[in-house]
Amino acid sequence: MVRIGFDASPLIDPAGGVEWHTCHLFRSLFELDQSDVQFVGYLPAGRGPTDDYATWVRSGKLQWARRETVWGRWRTRTLSELDLFHGTNFKLPVQGRCGGLVTIHDLWLDRFPQYSRKLFGQRSSFFRTRRTVRKASRVIAVSRCTANDVCAFYGLPQDKVVPIPNGVSPDFFVEDNATVSWQALARYPWPSRRFLLFVGGASPRKNHRLLLNALARCPGLLATHCLVVVGRVQDRSENVTATAERLGIRNRVLCVGTVSVSELRHLYNLAELFVLPSLYEGFGMPVLEAMACQSPVIIANSGALPEVAGDAAIQVDPHDIDGLARALHMVLDNADLRMALKQKGLARVKQFAWSESARRTMDVYRTMCR
Repeated sequence: MVRIGFDASPLIDPAGGVEWHTCHLFRSLFELDQSDVQFVGYLPAGRGPTDDYATWVRSGKLQWARRETVWGRWRTRTLSELDLFHGTNFKLPVQGRCGGLVTIHDLWLDRFPQYSRKLFGQRSSFFRTRRTVRKASRVIAVSRCTANDVCAFYGLPQDKVVPIPNGVSPDFFVEDNATVSWQALARYPWPSRRFLLFVGGASPRKNHRLLLNALARCPGLLATHCLVVVGRVQDRSENVTATAERLGIRNRVLCVGTVSVSELRHLYNLAELFVLPSLYEGFGMPVLEAMACQSPVIIANSGALPEVAGDAAIQVDPHDIDGLARALHMVLDNADLRMALKQKGLARVKQFAWSESARRTMDVYRTMCR
């Protein structure tokens, strides 16, 4: 029996990219036909996952364990029973008999340290992550872009880093009944039922300022469409509402905050266009989610976004306001282009499956254990 431990703390509050990655990857791992593999999910003391994961335990492939306040205390209690340990979120506090691997999702703050929230900046975090990836037996990166960044920033040989892309959640699909979708979203004060969708809120990385400035230069477009913003309105000094107010387009911007998965699916399906002009993404799950719901997509030509979208999205410079404004008009004024992007998007998402991510991850486990 192969025993694999993993950091299950992201499962406690699955609200972001890392959390959803961990949830979908391990759900798919447990669905593989691997009768000789047992997983141990380590949770913070006093915390537990939601009831959604009860079926994982009943499958017989998973047991929960509590981690102590100090990670190193595990060693004498449980790690002697593990063949390897998987750090799911940048950290590798302990290892098993056959070593450990760590997943790196992006190097956003290493590339843009000026956006770090840490009191003394990003430097100490950079050295911690570099130490982690150097002591790991293997490093999994969620895209080839992130894999290249790991090698370049931390000086790792390429054969130590394995790029395994994320999948697209089955929660996102093309809906048949728009009326039902609109009814589910009736609580929002819609400026217009023709809208563009942006997921990311005020996070500087998501580049909402570029999008709002581009829209302000498209008064004709705003006369018929509004912008729907999913995510936090405020992020430190950044504020979506304040930016829209300053640009004179506040009445055409609807901020809905954090939404449920079903509401997000409705928004993707109803949107005439999805826009993600991020400065940097280690992967970019919303791109695939939008494509799975048959929404045409515009992305920035930065980070892993071109790698994920392929030729199924329009690409723009994340610093070019006029370039984005032209792209918005080009897509919204051309029904044939929108249909082509929708069809390409649906074909593109078929290349990203969590079952394949799980299979490739299991291959890494077995290679390490051998």
